[in-house]
Amino acid sequence: MFQMSKGLRFPSVRIMILKITRNYSDVNFHGQRHVLTVGIDLSMYEVSTTRGTPSTSINLKEALCEKIPIHYDLVRNIRQQHGSSVVSRITIENIYQGLKGVNTMVRETSEIDPKYGIKYRGLTIPEVITLLPREGKSPSAEAVFWLLLTGDIPTQEQTASLIADWSIRREKRKDWWSGPGGGIVGSILQSLPKTTSPLGKLSVALTVFDSGKHITEALKNNALSYTHWEYMYEDSMELLATLPAIIGLIAKGELKNLKEEKGDWVEFLSECLCNAFDVSKNNKKSLMDFLRLYIVLNADENGGIPGVHITEILGASQSYVNQALAAGALAYVDEPKNGTISEYMEFQMGIQRIFGQELKEEKLRNYIATLIRRDKLIGYKEAEFCDPKYIVLENYAREYLPNDSGVQLSQTITNILTTMMKSTKGRKIHPEQTAIVAPIFQFYGLRDMKFNQVLLCMSRALGAVASIIWARAINASIEQPTSKCTYTYLNSIQRTGGKYERGKHTKSIQK
Repeated sequence: MFQMSKGLRFPSVRIMILKITRNYSDVNFHGQRHVLTVGIDLSMYEVSTTRGTPSTSINLKEALCEKIPIHYDLVRNIRQQHGSSVVSRITIENIYQGLKGVNTMVRETSEIDPKYGIKYRGLTIPEVITLLPREGKSPSAEAVFWLLLTGDIPTQEQTASLIADWSIRREKRKDWWSGPGGGIVGSILQSLPKTTSPLGKLSVALTVFDSGKHITEALKNNALSYTHWEYMYEDSMELLATLPAIIGLIAKGELKNLKEEKGDWVEFLSECLCNAFDVSKNNKKSLMDFLRLYIVLNADENGGIPGVHITEILGASQSYVNQALAAGALAYVDEPKNGTISEYMEFQMGIQRIFGQELKEEKLRNYIATLIRRDKLIGYKEAEFCDPKYIVLENYAREYLPNDSGVQLSQTITNILTTMMKSTKGRKIHPEQTAIVAPIFQFYGLRDMKFNQVLLCMSRALGAVASIIWARAINASIEQPTSKCTYTYLNSIQRTGGKYERGKHTKSIQK
Protein backbone atom coordinates (compact mmCIF):
# COMPACT_ATOMS: atom_id res chain seq x y z
CA MET A 1 0.00 0.00 0.00
CA PHE A 2 1.11 3.58 -0.57
CA GLN A 3 1.37 6.37 1.95
CA MET A 4 -0.56 9.58 1.40
CA SER A 5 1.04 11.82 -1.20
CA LYS A 6 2.23 15.17 0.13
CA GLY A 7 0.74 16.78 -2.93
CA LEU A 8 -2.75 15.33 -2.45
CA ARG A 9 -5.22 18.11 -3.07
CA PHE A 10 -7.71 16.85 -0.50
CA PRO A 11 -5.90 16.44 2.85
CA SER A 12 -9.18 15.38 4.44
CA VAL A 13 -9.39 12.21 2.30
CA ARG A 14 -7.45 10.05 4.77
CA ILE A 15 -9.48 11.37 7.70
CA MET A 16 -12.69 10.79 5.75
CA ILE A 17 -11.87 7.17 4.90
CA LEU A 18 -10.87 6.43 8.48
CA LYS A 19 -14.13 7.99 9.62
CA ILE A 20 -16.08 5.69 7.29
CA THR A 21 -14.05 2.76 8.61
CA ARG A 22 -15.13 3.51 12.16
CA ASN A 23 -18.72 4.61 11.86
CA TYR A 24 -19.82 4.45 8.20
CA SER A 25 -20.21 8.20 7.83
CA ASP A 26 -22.72 9.18 5.14
CA VAL A 27 -20.85 12.23 3.87
CA ASN A 28 -18.25 11.96 1.12
CA PHE A 29 -15.23 14.15 0.49
CA HIS A 30 -17.08 16.59 -1.76
CA GLY A 31 -19.56 17.30 1.02
CA GLN A 32 -22.38 15.46 -0.76
CA ARG A 33 -24.73 13.08 0.97
CA HIS A 34 -23.55 9.49 0.68
CA VAL A 35 -26.88 8.05 -0.55
CA LEU A 36 -25.54 4.76 -1.89
CA THR A 37 -23.85 2.75 0.85
CA VAL A 38 -20.93 0.51 0.02
CA GLY A 39 -21.82 -2.37 2.29
CA ILE A 40 -18.22 -3.52 2.87
CA ASP A 41 -16.42 -3.52 6.19
CA LEU A 42 -13.75 -0.96 5.36
CA SER A 43 -11.84 -1.77 8.53
CA MET A 44 -10.25 -4.69 6.64
CA TYR A 45 -8.70 -2.23 4.18
CA GLU A 46 -5.62 -0.13 4.61
CA VAL A 47 -5.96 3.45 3.44
CA SER A 48 -4.48 3.79 -0.04
CA THR A 49 -4.19 6.72 -2.40
CA THR A 50 -3.43 7.52 -5.98
CA ARG A 51 0.20 8.26 -6.81
CA GLY A 52 1.75 11.68 -7.37
CA THR A 53 0.36 15.18 -7.32
CA PRO A 54 -3.17 15.51 -8.78
CA SER A 55 -3.65 17.86 -11.71
CA THR A 56 -5.69 21.02 -11.19
CA SER A 57 -6.64 21.31 -14.88
CA ILE A 58 -10.29 20.76 -15.77
CA ASN A 59 -9.22 19.62 -19.25
CA LEU A 60 -8.53 15.88 -19.31
CA LYS A 61 -5.94 16.07 -22.09
CA GLU A 62 -4.01 18.79 -20.27
CA ALA A 63 -4.11 16.74 -17.06
CA LEU A 64 -2.74 13.75 -18.95
CA CYS A 65 0.03 15.90 -20.46
CA GLU A 66 1.23 16.59 -16.92
CA LYS A 67 1.37 12.88 -16.09
CA ILE A 68 3.10 11.41 -19.14
CA PRO A 69 6.65 12.88 -18.77
CA ILE A 70 6.75 11.90 -15.10
CA HIS A 71 5.69 8.33 -15.78
CA TYR A 72 7.97 8.05 -18.79
CA ASP A 73 10.94 8.96 -16.58
CA LEU A 74 9.80 6.40 -13.99
CA VAL A 75 9.64 3.61 -16.59
CA ARG A 76 13.00 4.60 -18.10
CA ASN A 77 14.70 4.62 -14.68
CA ILE A 78 13.24 1.32 -13.55
CA ARG A 79 14.35 -0.34 -16.79
CA GLN A 80 17.86 1.11 -16.50
CA GLN A 81 18.33 0.25 -12.83
CA HIS A 82 16.38 -3.02 -12.55
CA GLY A 83 16.18 -4.33 -16.10
CA SER A 84 17.87 -7.64 -15.22
CA SER A 85 15.79 -8.32 -12.09
CA VAL A 86 13.67 -11.49 -12.11
CA VAL A 87 9.98 -10.97 -11.28
CA SER A 88 8.48 -14.35 -12.25
CA ARG A 89 9.62 -17.94 -12.55
CA ILE A 90 7.96 -19.77 -15.45
CA THR A 91 7.60 -23.55 -15.39
CA ILE A 92 6.49 -26.00 -18.04
CA GLU A 93 3.19 -26.34 -16.17
CA ASN A 94 2.74 -22.54 -16.32
CA ILE A 95 3.21 -22.62 -20.09
CA TYR A 96 0.54 -25.30 -20.57
CA GLN A 97 -1.81 -23.45 -18.23
CA GLY A 98 -1.65 -20.33 -20.40
CA LEU A 99 0.68 -18.53 -17.96
CA LYS A 100 -2.23 -18.21 -15.54
CA GLY A 101 -1.17 -16.22 -12.49
CA VAL A 102 2.32 -15.47 -13.84
CA ASN A 103 3.40 -11.82 -13.78
CA THR A 104 4.36 -11.10 -17.40
CA MET A 105 2.42 -7.93 -18.31
CA VAL A 106 2.37 -4.23 -17.48
CA ARG A 107 -1.01 -2.52 -17.17
CA GLU A 108 -1.00 0.91 -15.58
CA THR A 109 -4.75 1.34 -15.14
CA SER A 110 -5.45 -1.49 -12.71
CA GLU A 111 -4.19 -4.69 -11.12
CA ILE A 112 -5.57 -7.67 -9.20
CA ASP A 113 -4.81 -7.91 -5.51
CA PRO A 114 -5.21 -11.46 -4.10
CA LYS A 115 -6.99 -10.13 -0.99
CA TYR A 116 -8.78 -6.96 -2.10
CA GLY A 117 -9.70 -7.84 -5.69
CA ILE A 118 -9.19 -5.34 -8.48
CA LYS A 119 -7.60 -1.99 -7.74
CA TYR A 120 -7.95 1.04 -9.96
CA ARG A 121 -4.72 3.03 -9.82
CA GLY A 122 -3.96 1.61 -6.38
CA LEU A 123 -7.47 2.19 -4.98
CA THR A 124 -9.68 -0.68 -3.81
CA ILE A 125 -13.28 -0.96 -4.97
CA PRO A 126 -14.66 0.42 -1.66
CA GLU A 127 -12.34 3.42 -1.96
CA VAL A 128 -13.29 4.02 -5.58
CA ILE A 129 -17.01 3.89 -4.75
CA THR A 130 -16.52 6.20 -1.78
CA LEU A 131 -14.23 8.81 -3.30
CA LEU A 132 -15.41 9.32 -6.87
CA PRO A 133 -17.78 12.24 -7.63
CA ARG A 134 -21.37 11.18 -8.11
CA GLU A 135 -24.12 11.60 -10.62
CA GLY A 136 -27.38 10.76 -8.92
CA LYS A 137 -26.74 8.21 -6.19
CA SER A 138 -23.77 6.43 -7.80
CA PRO A 139 -20.22 7.26 -8.88
CA SER A 140 -19.91 8.81 -12.31
CA ALA A 141 -18.67 6.81 -15.31
CA GLU A 142 -16.77 9.87 -16.51
CA ALA A 143 -15.10 10.14 -13.10
CA VAL A 144 -13.82 6.56 -13.18
CA PHE A 145 -12.41 7.11 -16.66
CA TRP A 146 -10.58 10.22 -15.43
CA LEU A 147 -9.17 8.11 -12.58
CA LEU A 148 -8.07 5.27 -14.87
CA LEU A 149 -6.45 7.61 -17.38
CA THR A 150 -4.68 10.05 -15.06
CA GLY A 151 -4.45 8.26 -11.72
CA ASP A 152 -6.24 11.20 -10.05
CA ILE A 153 -9.56 11.25 -8.23
CA PRO A 154 -11.28 14.01 -10.22
CA THR A 155 -13.12 16.92 -8.70
CA GLN A 156 -16.76 17.57 -9.49
CA GLU A 157 -15.64 20.36 -11.85
CA GLN A 158 -13.25 18.06 -13.72
CA THR A 159 -15.96 15.42 -14.03
CA ALA A 160 -18.45 17.97 -15.36
CA SER A 161 -15.87 19.11 -17.91
CA LEU A 162 -15.49 15.56 -19.26
CA ILE A 163 -19.28 15.08 -19.36
CA ALA A 164 -19.59 18.24 -21.46
CA ASP A 165 -16.71 17.17 -23.72
CA TRP A 166 -18.23 13.77 -24.50
CA SER A 167 -21.64 15.34 -25.08
CA ILE A 168 -20.20 17.74 -27.67
CA ARG A 169 -18.20 14.99 -29.40
CA ARG A 170 -21.26 12.72 -29.55
CA GLU A 171 -23.27 15.50 -31.18
CA LYS A 172 -20.54 16.09 -33.79
CA ARG A 173 -20.66 12.44 -34.85
CA LYS A 174 -24.47 12.35 -34.95
CA ASP A 175 -24.58 11.31 -38.60
CA TRP A 176 -23.09 7.97 -37.56
CA TRP A 177 -25.86 7.05 -35.13
CA SER A 178 -28.91 9.26 -35.69
CA GLY A 179 -31.44 9.86 -38.42
CA PRO A 180 -33.51 7.55 -40.66
CA GLY A 181 -32.36 3.96 -40.36
CA GLY A 182 -30.10 4.73 -37.42
CA GLY A 183 -27.47 6.68 -39.34
CA ILE A 184 -24.42 5.04 -40.90
CA VAL A 185 -23.90 2.47 -38.13
CA GLY A 186 -27.60 1.71 -37.73
CA SER A 187 -28.11 1.03 -41.44
CA ILE A 188 -25.26 -1.49 -41.43
CA LEU A 189 -26.55 -3.22 -38.30
CA GLN A 190 -30.02 -3.58 -39.82
CA SER A 191 -28.51 -5.36 -42.83
CA LEU A 192 -27.03 -8.12 -40.66
CA PRO A 193 -28.71 -11.54 -40.37
CA LYS A 194 -31.17 -11.76 -37.48
CA THR A 195 -29.07 -14.59 -36.01
CA THR A 196 -26.16 -12.20 -35.36
CA SER A 197 -25.52 -12.04 -31.61
CA PRO A 198 -25.46 -8.70 -29.73
CA LEU A 199 -21.69 -9.01 -29.25
CA GLY A 200 -21.33 -9.80 -32.94
CA LYS A 201 -23.31 -6.64 -33.74
CA LEU A 202 -21.09 -4.64 -31.40
CA SER A 203 -17.98 -5.92 -33.13
CA VAL A 204 -19.38 -4.97 -36.54
CA ALA A 205 -20.52 -1.55 -35.32
CA LEU A 206 -17.11 -0.78 -33.82
CA THR A 207 -15.36 -1.98 -36.96
CA VAL A 208 -17.30 0.31 -39.29
CA PHE A 209 -17.33 3.36 -37.00
CA ASP A 210 -14.82 5.85 -38.39
CA SER A 211 -12.72 6.67 -35.33
CA GLY A 212 -9.27 6.78 -36.88
CA LYS A 213 -9.26 10.08 -38.73
CA HIS A 214 -6.87 11.87 -36.34
CA ILE A 215 -4.22 9.16 -36.20
CA THR A 216 -4.54 8.60 -39.97
CA GLU A 217 -3.86 12.28 -40.59
CA ALA A 218 -0.89 12.18 -38.20
CA LEU A 219 0.67 9.22 -40.00
CA LYS A 220 0.02 10.85 -43.37
CA ASN A 221 1.86 13.98 -42.24
CA ASN A 222 4.72 11.99 -40.66
CA ALA A 223 3.99 13.18 -37.13
CA LEU A 224 6.72 12.29 -34.63
CA SER A 225 6.07 9.00 -32.85
CA TYR A 226 6.09 10.52 -29.38
CA THR A 227 3.08 12.68 -30.39
CA HIS A 228 0.97 9.77 -31.66
CA TRP A 229 -0.78 9.40 -28.33
CA GLU A 230 -2.40 12.82 -28.79
CA TYR A 231 -4.10 11.71 -32.00
CA MET A 232 -5.03 8.37 -30.46
CA TYR A 233 -6.55 10.33 -27.58
CA GLU A 234 -8.77 12.37 -29.91
CA ASP A 235 -9.97 9.28 -31.78
CA SER A 236 -10.59 7.45 -28.52
CA MET A 237 -12.61 10.30 -27.01
CA GLU A 238 -14.87 10.43 -30.06
CA LEU A 239 -15.45 6.69 -29.88
CA LEU A 240 -16.18 6.62 -26.15
CA ALA A 241 -18.51 9.62 -26.44
CA THR A 242 -20.52 7.84 -29.15
CA LEU A 243 -20.44 4.35 -27.62
CA PRO A 244 -23.78 4.65 -25.73
CA ALA A 245 -25.49 5.46 -29.05
CA ILE A 246 -23.88 2.42 -30.67
CA ILE A 247 -25.16 0.26 -27.79
CA GLY A 248 -28.61 1.77 -28.27
CA LEU A 249 -28.55 0.87 -31.97
CA ILE A 250 -27.67 -2.72 -31.08
CA ALA A 251 -30.67 -2.83 -28.75
CA LYS A 252 -32.95 -1.23 -31.35
CA GLY A 253 -32.35 -0.60 -35.04
CA GLU A 254 -32.72 3.17 -34.77
CA LEU A 255 -33.02 5.73 -31.99
CA LYS A 256 -36.26 7.70 -32.15
CA ASN A 257 -37.80 10.31 -29.88
CA LEU A 258 -34.82 10.62 -27.57
CA LYS A 259 -35.77 13.17 -24.94
CA GLU A 260 -32.23 13.84 -23.77
CA GLU A 261 -29.10 13.72 -25.91
CA LYS A 262 -26.78 15.94 -23.87
CA GLY A 263 -26.67 14.17 -20.53
CA ASP A 264 -23.75 12.27 -19.04
CA TRP A 265 -22.61 8.93 -20.47
CA VAL A 266 -25.09 6.82 -18.51
CA GLU A 267 -27.99 9.24 -18.77
CA PHE A 268 -27.75 9.09 -22.57
CA LEU A 269 -27.29 5.29 -22.46
CA SER A 270 -30.39 4.84 -20.29
CA GLU A 271 -32.36 7.06 -22.69
CA CYS A 272 -31.36 4.72 -25.51
CA LEU A 273 -32.21 1.61 -23.49
CA CYS A 274 -35.59 2.95 -22.40
CA ASN A 275 -36.23 3.64 -26.08
CA ALA A 276 -35.56 -0.04 -26.83
CA PHE A 277 -36.76 -1.99 -23.79
CA ASP A 278 -39.77 -2.08 -21.50
CA VAL A 279 -38.38 0.14 -18.75
CA SER A 280 -41.01 1.94 -16.65
CA LYS A 281 -40.74 5.70 -16.14
CA ASN A 282 -40.71 5.14 -12.38
CA ASN A 283 -37.60 2.95 -12.69
CA LYS A 284 -35.64 5.19 -15.06
CA LYS A 285 -33.70 7.16 -12.44
CA SER A 286 -33.06 4.03 -10.43
CA LEU A 287 -31.83 2.28 -13.59
CA MET A 288 -29.34 5.10 -14.18
CA ASP A 289 -28.01 4.75 -10.63
CA PHE A 290 -27.59 1.00 -11.11
CA LEU A 291 -25.90 1.34 -14.53
CA ARG A 292 -23.45 3.92 -13.19
CA LEU A 293 -22.57 1.60 -10.33
CA TYR A 294 -22.24 -1.43 -12.62
CA ILE A 295 -20.07 0.45 -15.14
CA VAL A 296 -17.74 1.79 -12.45
CA LEU A 297 -17.34 -1.68 -10.93
CA ASN A 298 -16.49 -3.14 -14.35
CA ALA A 299 -14.55 -0.25 -15.87
CA ASP A 300 -11.40 -2.36 -16.01
CA GLU A 301 -10.20 -5.91 -15.41
CA ASN A 302 -7.09 -8.03 -15.18
CA GLY A 303 -5.10 -7.56 -18.39
CA GLY A 304 -4.70 -11.31 -18.80
CA ILE A 305 -8.35 -12.18 -19.48
CA PRO A 306 -8.99 -12.76 -23.20
CA GLY A 307 -11.14 -9.71 -24.00
CA VAL A 308 -8.79 -7.27 -22.28
CA HIS A 309 -5.63 -9.01 -23.51
CA ILE A 310 -6.69 -9.01 -27.16
CA THR A 311 -7.65 -5.34 -26.99
CA GLU A 312 -4.36 -4.37 -25.39
CA ILE A 313 -2.22 -6.24 -27.94
CA LEU A 314 -4.10 -4.78 -30.91
CA GLY A 315 -4.15 -1.33 -29.35
CA ALA A 316 -0.36 -1.38 -29.20
CA SER A 317 0.20 -2.99 -32.58
CA GLN A 318 -2.08 -0.99 -34.87
CA SER A 319 -3.48 2.50 -35.13
CA TYR A 320 -7.25 2.26 -34.84
CA VAL A 321 -8.79 2.06 -31.39
CA ASN A 322 -12.20 1.00 -32.76
CA GLN A 323 -10.69 -2.11 -34.38
CA ALA A 324 -8.91 -3.09 -31.17
CA LEU A 325 -12.17 -2.84 -29.23
CA ALA A 326 -14.05 -4.68 -32.01
CA ALA A 327 -11.72 -7.67 -31.79
CA GLY A 328 -11.84 -7.77 -28.00
CA ALA A 329 -15.65 -7.61 -27.95
CA LEU A 330 -15.93 -11.10 -29.46
CA ALA A 331 -14.00 -12.57 -26.53
CA TYR A 332 -16.73 -11.54 -24.08
CA VAL A 333 -19.13 -14.23 -25.29
CA ASP A 334 -18.14 -16.47 -22.33
CA GLU A 335 -16.93 -13.92 -19.79
CA PRO A 336 -16.60 -14.75 -16.95
CA LYS A 337 -15.56 -18.36 -17.46
CA ASN A 338 -17.53 -19.74 -14.54
CA GLY A 339 -20.83 -18.38 -15.83
CA THR A 340 -22.01 -15.46 -17.94
CA ILE A 341 -25.00 -13.30 -17.04
CA SER A 342 -27.11 -15.33 -19.45
CA GLU A 343 -25.91 -18.67 -18.07
CA TYR A 344 -26.61 -17.63 -14.49
CA MET A 345 -30.11 -16.46 -15.35
CA GLU A 346 -30.81 -19.81 -17.04
CA PHE A 347 -29.44 -21.57 -13.95
CA GLN A 348 -31.69 -19.57 -11.62
CA MET A 349 -34.76 -20.08 -13.80
CA GLY A 350 -33.98 -23.80 -13.85
CA ILE A 351 -34.09 -23.84 -10.05
CA GLN A 352 -37.47 -22.10 -10.14
CA ARG A 353 -38.79 -24.72 -12.58
CA ILE A 354 -37.50 -27.60 -10.45
CA PHE A 355 -38.62 -26.38 -7.02
CA GLY A 356 -41.51 -24.04 -7.86
CA GLN A 357 -42.31 -20.78 -6.10
CA GLU A 358 -42.18 -22.17 -2.56
CA LEU A 359 -38.64 -23.37 -2.12
CA LYS A 360 -37.83 -25.97 0.50
CA GLU A 361 -34.43 -24.99 1.84
CA GLU A 362 -33.44 -28.58 2.64
CA LYS A 363 -34.05 -29.74 -0.94
CA LEU A 364 -32.27 -26.69 -2.38
CA ARG A 365 -29.31 -27.33 -0.08
CA ASN A 366 -28.99 -30.92 -1.35
CA TYR A 367 -29.26 -29.72 -4.95
CA ILE A 368 -26.51 -27.12 -4.47
CA ALA A 369 -24.29 -29.72 -2.79
CA THR A 370 -24.71 -31.97 -5.85
CA LEU A 371 -23.78 -29.12 -8.20
CA ILE A 372 -20.66 -28.35 -6.16
CA ARG A 373 -19.52 -31.98 -6.33
CA ARG A 374 -19.97 -31.93 -10.11
CA ASP A 375 -18.36 -28.44 -10.50
CA LYS A 376 -21.52 -27.17 -12.16
CA LEU A 377 -22.50 -24.36 -9.82
CA ILE A 378 -22.95 -21.38 -12.17
CA GLY A 379 -21.92 -17.91 -11.00
CA TYR A 380 -19.71 -19.07 -8.14
CA LYS A 381 -16.00 -19.82 -7.90
CA GLU A 382 -13.38 -21.08 -5.52
CA ALA A 383 -11.57 -18.13 -3.98
CA GLU A 384 -10.02 -17.08 -0.70
CA PHE A 385 -12.16 -13.94 -0.47
CA CYS A 386 -15.48 -12.75 -1.85
CA ASP A 387 -15.15 -10.29 -4.74
CA PRO A 388 -15.92 -6.74 -3.47
CA LYS A 389 -17.88 -6.14 -6.69
CA TYR A 390 -20.41 -8.75 -5.59
CA ILE A 391 -20.64 -7.28 -2.09
CA VAL A 392 -21.35 -3.79 -3.44
CA LEU A 393 -24.02 -5.02 -5.87
CA GLU A 394 -25.62 -7.32 -3.31
CA ASN A 395 -25.82 -4.42 -0.87
CA TYR A 396 -27.39 -2.29 -3.61
CA ALA A 397 -30.01 -4.98 -4.24
CA ARG A 398 -30.70 -5.38 -0.53
CA GLU A 399 -31.27 -1.65 -0.15
CA TYR A 400 -33.16 -0.80 -3.33
CA LEU A 401 -34.72 -4.08 -4.51
CA PRO A 402 -35.58 -5.85 -1.23
CA ASN A 403 -38.82 -7.44 -2.46
CA ASP A 404 -37.84 -8.68 -5.92
CA SER A 405 -38.27 -12.46 -6.12
CA GLY A 406 -35.35 -12.98 -8.50
CA VAL A 407 -32.98 -11.08 -6.24
CA GLN A 408 -34.30 -12.92 -3.19
CA LEU A 409 -33.67 -16.31 -4.83
CA SER A 410 -30.10 -15.29 -5.65
CA GLN A 411 -29.57 -14.21 -2.06
CA THR A 412 -31.07 -17.46 -0.77
CA ILE A 413 -28.68 -19.55 -2.90
CA THR A 414 -25.70 -17.53 -1.68
CA ASN A 415 -26.80 -17.73 1.96
CA ILE A 416 -27.18 -21.52 1.72
CA LEU A 417 -23.76 -21.79 0.11
CA THR A 418 -22.18 -19.58 2.78
CA THR A 419 -23.63 -21.76 5.54
CA MET A 420 -22.39 -24.91 3.81
CA MET A 421 -18.87 -23.52 3.42
CA LYS A 422 -18.59 -22.86 7.15
CA SER A 423 -18.68 -26.61 7.77
CA THR A 424 -16.42 -27.49 4.83
CA LYS A 425 -12.70 -27.57 5.50
CA GLY A 426 -10.14 -26.63 2.87
CA ARG A 427 -12.58 -25.30 0.27
CA LYS A 428 -13.97 -21.78 -0.08
CA ILE A 429 -16.57 -20.95 -2.71
CA HIS A 430 -17.85 -17.41 -3.17
CA PRO A 431 -20.38 -15.79 -5.51
CA GLU A 432 -19.28 -13.66 -8.43
CA GLN A 433 -21.12 -10.48 -9.35
CA THR A 434 -22.94 -12.43 -12.10
CA ALA A 435 -24.99 -14.14 -9.41
CA ILE A 436 -26.61 -10.88 -8.32
CA VAL A 437 -26.38 -8.64 -11.37
CA ALA A 438 -28.47 -10.94 -13.59
CA PRO A 439 -31.67 -10.67 -11.50
CA ILE A 440 -31.07 -6.91 -11.09
CA PHE A 441 -30.98 -6.49 -14.86
CA GLN A 442 -34.19 -8.51 -15.10
CA PHE A 443 -35.88 -6.34 -12.48
CA TYR A 444 -35.21 -3.22 -14.56
CA GLY A 445 -36.70 -4.77 -17.70
CA LEU A 446 -33.37 -5.64 -19.36
CA ARG A 447 -34.30 -9.29 -19.78
CA ASP A 448 -32.14 -10.07 -22.81
CA MET A 449 -29.11 -11.35 -20.94
CA LYS A 450 -27.06 -11.80 -24.11
CA PHE A 451 -27.56 -8.11 -24.80
CA ASN A 452 -26.55 -7.33 -21.22
CA GLN A 453 -23.20 -8.94 -22.00
CA VAL A 454 -22.69 -5.97 -24.34
CA LEU A 455 -23.04 -3.64 -21.32
CA LEU A 456 -20.17 -5.51 -19.64
CA CYS A 457 -18.05 -5.04 -22.75
CA MET A 458 -19.02 -1.35 -22.89
CA SER A 459 -17.91 -0.88 -19.28
CA ARG A 460 -14.53 -2.50 -19.95
CA ALA A 461 -13.99 -0.12 -22.88
CA LEU A 462 -13.14 2.62 -20.36
CA GLY A 463 -10.11 0.78 -18.99
CA ALA A 464 -9.17 -0.58 -22.42
CA VAL A 465 -9.06 2.87 -24.00
CA ALA A 466 -7.13 4.34 -21.07
CA SER A 467 -4.57 1.54 -21.35
CA ILE A 468 -4.25 1.95 -25.15
CA ILE A 469 -3.61 5.68 -24.79
CA TRP A 470 -0.92 5.02 -22.19
CA ALA A 471 0.73 2.36 -24.36
CA ARG A 472 1.11 4.99 -27.09
CA ALA A 473 2.17 7.70 -24.66
CA ILE A 474 5.19 5.76 -23.37
CA ASN A 475 5.81 3.95 -26.66
CA ALA A 476 5.25 0.56 -25.02
CA SER A 477 6.60 -2.52 -26.78
CA ILE A 478 4.17 -4.86 -28.50
CA GLU A 479 3.87 -8.18 -26.69
CA GLN A 480 5.80 -10.71 -28.79
CA PRO A 481 6.69 -13.87 -26.83
CA THR A 482 8.48 -16.72 -28.60
CA SER A 483 6.54 -19.92 -29.27
CA LYS A 484 7.98 -23.46 -29.35
CA CYS A 485 6.38 -26.84 -29.94
CA THR A 486 6.02 -29.50 -27.25
CA TYR A 487 8.94 -31.59 -28.60
CA THR A 488 11.31 -28.61 -28.44
CA TYR A 489 10.40 -27.99 -24.80
CA LEU A 490 10.83 -31.70 -24.07
CA ASN A 491 14.27 -31.80 -25.72
CA SER A 492 15.35 -28.71 -23.77
CA ILE A 493 14.30 -30.33 -20.49
CA GLN A 494 16.12 -33.56 -21.30
CA ARG A 495 19.32 -31.69 -22.17
CA THR A 496 19.27 -29.79 -18.87
CA GLY A 497 18.13 -32.71 -16.76
CA GLY A 498 14.81 -31.03 -16.05
CA LYS A 499 16.40 -28.34 -13.90
CA TYR A 500 16.62 -24.63 -14.54
CA GLU A 501 18.71 -22.08 -12.76
CA ARG A 502 16.62 -19.31 -11.29
CA GLY A 503 16.29 -16.50 -13.82
CA LYS A 504 17.95 -18.51 -16.64
CA HIS A 505 15.13 -20.88 -17.58
CA THR A 506 13.99 -18.78 -20.53
CA LYS A 507 17.45 -18.76 -22.11
CA SER A 508 17.85 -22.53 -21.81
CA ILE A 509 14.45 -23.07 -23.43
CA GLN A 510 15.32 -20.85 -26.38
CA LYS A 511 18.64 -22.54 -27.22
